[in-house]
Order: sequence, then C-alpha cells, then structure tokens
Amino acid sequence: MTASRKNDAASPVRCGPSSVSAISLKHIAVLASIAITFGLFLAPAALAQGKQCSSCGPGPHWVDLCSAGQDQIANDGAVVGIDMDMDPLCLPDVNLIMWPCSPPNNLLVVKRSNPRDDSQYFPGLRPVDGHLDVIDTEIISMCLTGGGFTLRAGAGQQHGPGVLVASLGAIAELPGDPRLADSFFDVFFEVDIGGGMFLYNQTALRLATTISCAPPGQASYIHPTDCIPLYTSPVPGQGMHVANLTSAQHNVNQEVIPSLSQWGLIALVLVLAGVGGIFILRRRVHSQS
Repeated sequence: MTASRKNDAASPVRCGPSSVSAISLKHIAVLASIAITFGLFLAPAALAQGKQCSSCGPGPHWVDLCSAGQDQIANDGAVVGIDMDMDPLCLPDVNLIMWPCSPPNNLLVVKRSNPRDDSQYFPGLRPVDGHLDVIDTEIISMCLTGGGFTLRAGAGQQHGPGVLVASLGAIAELPGDPRLADSFFDVFFEVDIGGGMFLYNQTALRLATTISCAPPGQASYIHPTDCIPLYTSPVPGQGMHVANLTSAQHNVNQEVIPSLSQWGLIALVLVLAGVGGIFILRRRVHSQS
C-alpha cells in the first residue's frame, strides 16, 4: 500500500452539502407527513360529537319527523362586543373572539322536544292547526372563552354568585318552505371578566337564524346591534349596571379551527416529532462520517 493510499484511508469521509441536504429534505418530508397525519386524525376526533344534520333533516317537513333528543356540539364559537365604559353611543371597548372552554366543558349541549302544534315556551309561534311544525329547545350548557373572559349559559351553569335561569328557544318550520325553519334562543348568560367579577344580563339575548337540519350546519345565530345592559346580578332589579353587551354572533358548525387545547396537543406532537427527527438526522450524518 502506498503512502498516498494510507493517507486516503486515514482521512475521514465527510458528507458533502448535497448529502446533508438530501437527508434533511427527506426527514423534513417525513416530519411533515407525521404532522399532517396527526392533524387529520386529531380534528375529526375532537369534533366527532354533534356532527351537523346528524339528528334531524334535511328535507321537506324535517321538523315534523324530528324526535326528542339532545345534541352535543363540539364546534362552536362566538364574536362578542362589550361596552365597558357605558358611553352614550354604546360602542364596544372589548371585542372578543371566543372558542369552546377546555374539556369537559367544551360541548354546547342543546335539548330538543318532540314536534308540537305550537311552542309551550313561546305560545302563538305557529297556528294551532294540527301541523306538528314546532320544536321547543333549551341550551343545557355552553362555555366559551377568549381574551381573558369566559361566557357561560344554561340553567345552573354559573360560576359566580348569581344563579343562571334557563336559556329557552324554539325551531319552527317556515310556512313558505318546509325544508327550512326559524331557530332562536333567548339566552341568559354569565360573563366572567376575571378578578372575581361576573356580569349578567337581566333581559334575554335573542339569537336567531334559519336552519335546514339539527344540529344545524354552518349556522350563525345573530343578535341585532342594540345594547343589552349587564349587571352584577342576574336577578331583575338587583345588582349594579356596570357594562353593556353591544353585539353577539354565535357560530355553530362553522369552518373547523382547532381550539386552544387542540392547538396545545398539535404543538406537543410537532415538538416531539421535531426532536425525534433531529436525533435521527444526527445519527444518520454521524454514521456516514
């Protein structure tokens, strides 16, 4: 063996930039596949309950055929405006984008009655004519959070000193189109603004929309832009008037966006996948050096 060949044998074999780049690109692709796979499995699992139109409809006269039950909806959120300084124009000082609270309080739970000739909660909603075109509804529990605030609704669901009363609603078939129905709720809620302070409405917040099935698909329940006073007590005539609700929009089964808890799980998966990928990459480079 010549001296030059001895030197060649003693010299370490180093990976060139192209080798490292090839390995890096390969592992980046693998990590991306892992992240996408986890994301595809994570979101449906989190939103499996309350799939739109899973209970009743769509189709003509679906209200007539809808039996009593409970809908558990995982995918909802709200946009809420609050006037904290109570200016004369009732302009919002706080605009909140709110998402479901952490489990086990993340589900919007709505109870449905059997079809009725007229509403028991709102008599006169439809003519008493033998057509079972009305369903009474009630929000059993709702918890949304965002911007440091938490909003709760449902009889007895409060965390503050006041006692929340029932948030009742109804579904009523449209006379001119039996495939559609008016849906609304008169919501009584609690807003936890932190620091041990809670706000309540003493006048119902009416949220309404038109739906074609239950649970509704991609529905936005809207409240007209008028002020609703917020008090330190939910009992009419009691408590101090300290703020106003200026606007509210409750979205149900809209575009799927992970909640804070889901983002946390996705971030953990990505971190673990990244650490594992870096470890594999370093071992591969070391083995080729």
